[in-house]
Amino acid sequence: MGQTERECVRLCGMCITTPKKNFLAALISYAVLLHTAAPLAAQQGGEGTGFRTFTNQSGKTIRAKVIGKKSGIVHLRMSNGITYRVAIGTLSQKDQEFVDSWSPAEEQRARLQAVDLKELFSARGFKGVPLRLQNNQSLLAITIAGQQLNFLLDTGAQSSVIDRAKAKALKLSIQENVGFAGGIGGSAGPMGMALLPTVKVGSIQKKNVTVAVLDLSRIVSGHGKSSKFDGIIGFDLLEDLEAVIDYKGRMMYLREDG
Repeated sequence: MGQTERECVRLCGMCITTPKKNFLAALISYAVLLHTAAPLAAQQGGEGTGFRTFTNQSGKTIRAKVIGKKSGIVHLRMSNGITYRVAIGTLSQKDQEFVDSWSPAEEQRARLQAVDLKELFSARGFKGVPLRLQNNQSLLAITIAGQQLNFLLDTGAQSSVIDRAKAKALKLSIQENVGFAGGIGGSAGPMGMALLPTVKVGSIQKKNVTVAVLDLSRIVSGHGKSSKFDGIIGFDLLEDLEAVIDYKGRMMYLREDG
C-alpha cells in the first residue's frame, strides 16, 4: 500500500501584515480553507493529501488518490507515482459513490494541504527569518552598519525606531527635534530621525531606510530586566519588506525582491 506524503500545512497564527500583492489575498483564502479542515493527526495516514484505501468487489485494496475520471474509468495514482486505470464499476459501492462525487477542485484542495508553509512562500520569492520569543515579545535580528542588533517586532507601531544611545554608538547622522513621540504609556520624549544606509534582515537587504530615533530605555525597562532590544521594527518597514508573519511557527517571511 502507498505511504503518506506530507502533513497539512499549519497556518494557525499566521498574520498577513501587508497584503500588497494579489497572491497574498489568495494565501489568506487558502489559510481559511486549511484551518477549517480536520487535523491530519486524527486521520488515517495520507487522508488529508487525497490518498485513501480503495476496495474492489473481490476485496482487494489499494492505497491511492483520484487524479482523473472519464467514461466510466477512474485514474488512481499511488504515492510511488504509479497510476492505474480502473473501471469504476469494479469498485465497492462506497468507493463508486466517492469517485462519482470527486471533482478536480478536491484534488487541488488536497495538494494545498500537502504543501509545507516554507515551501509555499519560497516558491513566491520569500525568505524565512526566525523570530525569537522573549517575555511574550517577538524579537528579530537586524544588521545595521555591520552590527547585529535586536529589534522588537511591533505591528502596531507606525514607524520603525532605533534607540538613541545605539544610534550614537553606530555614529549615525541624527536630525534632532523633529517632533515628539507617544504611545499607550505616554510620551516617549523628543524624536529625531536617522537615515540607515543599509538594513539587513536575514538575507534581505534594504538601502536608505529612514527610522525614528528615541530614547527607548524606559520602554525596555518596562518589559522586564531580561528584555533587551535596540529598536522597534514597525509597520513602515514591515510594509516595505512585504512581511508575512507566522506567529505560531515563529517565522517572518520577507519578499526577496521587495
